[in-house]
Amino acid sequence: MKKEKIKSKKKEEKYKLVDTKKLKKVELIISIFVGVIFLVLLVLTMTNEVFIPATLISFALFLFCICYYYIEDEKKKKLVYTLFGLGVLLIIIEVVYTLVKIS
Repeated sequence: MKKEKIKSKKKEEKYKLVDTKKLKKVELIISIFVGVIFLVLLVLTMTNEVFIPATLISFALFLFCICYYYIEDEKKKKLVYTLFGLGVLLIIIEVVYTLVKIS
């Protein structure tokens, strides 16, 4: 009985190699980085319309990063689903925009 408990604790320790606080900090840093890329592309879009598809995709990626950051928070489930749906909608709009521009 004791050997089984010791083995199960060792297995649990193997899966807890990543500290959740550090992981949340990394998720936040990645989200901020993607947000900065979006802002740069937004400024470039104002100077040249060629950057519109990249801007839409980066904004959708930024929304997905926000969703991933808040996915475990039960109070913000509605926000997560709304942002995810908006991100998917932006990707669909970008694909349609690109297809219309090509033809």
